[in-house]
Amino acid sequence: MAMNSDQVHSEGFGHALAHLGITPEFSRVLIVGLGVTGLSVARFLFRNQVEFAVVDSRTQPPGLNDLQQISPDAPLFLGDYVPQAFDAATHLIVSPGVSMATPQIQAALSAGIAAYSDIDLFAMSVDRPVIGITGSNGKSTVTSLLGMMAKKAGISAMVGGNLGPAALDLLDDQSNTQLYVLELSSFQLERTTHLRLAAATILNISPDHMDRYSNID
Repeated sequence: MAMNSDQVHSEGFGHALAHLGITPEFSRVLIVGLGVTGLSVARFLFRNQVEFAVVDSRTQPPGLNDLQQISPDAPLFLGDYVPQAFDAATHLIVSPGVSMATPQIQAALSAGIAAYSDIDLFAMSVDRPVIGITGSNGKSTVTSLLGMMAKKAGISAMVGGNLGPAALDLLDDQSNTQLYVLELSSFQLERTTHLRLAAATILNISPDHMDRYSNID
């Protein structure tokens, strides 16, 4: 369960991460997949002094230059999912674009390595209400609309997730934020276990991403 406001403000994100078993002293996090989400995780872990490495099946993933600016010494494995990178990890943070059925991820899970998402890190660190919107179509429209409605009502809301800024990047200034509105994809939700939402909606379900799912059910 997410921590309350006093706990987060007095003990910081590091204490929140400890609830996932992630600590600067003993953890080696492997970020699986770079891109916007992977970069947000790298920034978050770097700020919290947690050791991390990055693996990506692409030789030139988006965000590579930005990663090297964030932490030029972070181990980086490109072009393949190197088994040794998974073996050395205590935790995996898997980006939405990477299937959980990936053999190396399944092997890590079988070995007892915990796997989380960026949304789990967000959920354990946030101390404000969060609204989540998902569905096959219309997520971005409804998420943006809710953000505008909150602004019109005089509520300071941060909008992002699968839309716009990654969820972790919304945490930079919690003191001025009253509400978070997140667009959440099925890929984000399938690997998220700690998110507690003040309100949520599933707009619709239709056959989509069937390269990742075995059937509509």
